[in-house]
Amino acid sequence: MSLIRVNVILISLILLFLFLSFKTYAVQELKGAWFECEFSSKTNKPTDDCNMLDNDGFIFNKNIVTHISVVDSQEPNCKKNKFGQCFQSDLKFVTVRKGRQDKFNYKNGKLILTFLGCGQVFHLKDEIKYVEAVPDKKKCFWAGKKVFYLKKYNGKLIFKK
Repeated sequence: MSLIRVNVILISLILLFLFLSFKTYAVQELKGAWFECEFSSKTNKPTDDCNMLDNDGFIFNKNIVTHISVVDSQEPNCKKNKFGQCFQSDLKFVTVRKGRQDKFNYKNGKLILTFLGCGQVFHLKDEIKYVEAVPDKKKCFWAGKKVFYLKKYNGKLIFKK
């Protein structure tokens, strides 16, 4: 083989590897407890790979999404120096309070949240350490432009009554 041919094959393999390494994949569904990444903003990805979670989250179960809030965090290192408004994603358990429930559905790898009679579509992308939920351009009157960066919480939830 000529040196040029070997270089072309080598460069092609490297480019293929890089393409596969950085590709994001559609998420088919969310199950269980998911929290927003603490160190993200409306449209910016988390700066800490989502190791710190916001105290607000969601439980996805049987087409019902329930808002939950962590009520026992003692974490001092939250965004804007707000004490207890976040927690480490690897905690074994957290105490939560249930909030509002709404309907949700999945269709073609998209999450559809229904509130006040309008179904907002979110395009889900698996970013390995977290899931990115980008609102569709066609928005419900209650939906904003905020992109949600969510991470599944695998610890135990203790429900406060």
